[in-house]
Amino acid sequence: MIKIISIARGSKADVGGIRENDYLISINDHEINDLLDYYFYQSEEELVVKYSSESVEKSLTVEKSYDEDLGIEIEGLQIKACSNNCVFCFIKQNPRGMRQPIYFCDEDYRYSFLYGNYITLTNLEEKELNRIIQQRLSPLYISVHATDPEVRKSVFRFRNEDRLMEKLEFLNRHRIEIHTQVVLVPGFNDGAVLENTIKDLFQFRSSLKTLAIVPVGLTKHRKRLPQLKTVSPDEAVYLVQRAEEWNRQYRNNEGDPFVYLSDEFYLLAKRPFPAAEHYGPFYQIENGVGLSRRFIDDFQDQIPSLPGKLPQKFRVLIITGKLAEPLLRENILPVLNDIDNLEVDLCAVTNQFFGETVTVSGLLTGQDIIDQFPKSGGYDHVYLPPRVINENGLLLDDLTPQDIESVIKTKVSIGNDDLKEMRFYDKT
Repeated sequence: MIKIISIARGSKADVGGIRENDYLISINDHEINDLLDYYFYQSEEELVVKYSSESVEKSLTVEKSYDEDLGIEIEGLQIKACSNNCVFCFIKQNPRGMRQPIYFCDEDYRYSFLYGNYITLTNLEEKELNRIIQQRLSPLYISVHATDPEVRKSVFRFRNEDRLMEKLEFLNRHRIEIHTQVVLVPGFNDGAVLENTIKDLFQFRSSLKTLAIVPVGLTKHRKRLPQLKTVSPDEAVYLVQRAEEWNRQYRNNEGDPFVYLSDEFYLLAKRPFPAAEHYGPFYQIENGVGLSRRFIDDFQDQIPSLPGKLPQKFRVLIITGKLAEPLLRENILPVLNDIDNLEVDLCAVTNQFFGETVTVSGLLTGQDIIDQFPKSGGYDHVYLPPRVINENGLLLDDLTPQDIESVIKTKVSIGNDDLKEMRFYDKT
């Protein structure tokens, strides 16, 4: 049973007498617990809707077209918390004093289906697995990290076998599309452990489409946590070379590579990114797999439309993290600075908030940007990384772009992977 928060005027539910603040109990005798239940069961053409109004249970029979909505809006999903204690969990490496939602670690298969959030399957019960099959909640995104049971116990820090392979076999047998990832920790789940993980997952390739390998992120706030190592440049070089062999050996059922390295490995190894064809439909671009290749290619496509000259001088500063600095210096700045009257500089900010081992742009804080803003100044516009703010416009330390702007006395905007959207070369 779930609360109804609004009713669409003139809808079947409205005409039938269902009202805001009533409680939806079931549709065709299927209990409704969240919006996925609602959308799945209300799609039928003949419905018996049971609901509670002022503590009185009522029933409404509805005939409608297949794609017609009942007109009921129910409470949103209450996201489930993660009960794992992963050895490298980034949430546990946050410093004190941040806003509370930052300390919440989710583990919810519904959010995996809806938004691409990664889950581990460790606590997924039979009832939930059956619901995934029945309601065709596909694709799902699963953090595997290792398939060896003993290594998994060390990674997730639980005592009992969690039956990962059995669950994956079940999902594969029922044709649920799966994308997986391994957070690679040197000395923990690399080497032979990683090779076996790839082999174990590849047997499910009819539905398990990809495995992304991403490097572990470690902050300076790991007090009382296990000592771990980050991926070194030499290790990144080895993995880039090894990935070429994996790509010849392992192909998914679509004919695309099965194993993908995240962009960080190529940047660490100072190796060129594979061509766009390597990434297929960019299965895991939201996981940082192929994002740089697409960015470079999209920029190359934009070059013919760039102006040769601006009507007056214009200075721009692009803020980035240390990791992306070479990519921007080598591929973007030379082209932009070839435009007459346009001067584009780059400020690669060292992450003092989390520590210098955290080099991605999306984890920069407003204070670090302010502290490392070039003292010479003189810029007409400053652009922050595209993923540096949340949906409320806040950086990780709760500063806003406007806060930064007020301190550095320069116009500040959020950048865009598509430079056409930024239009900084059109001074208006």
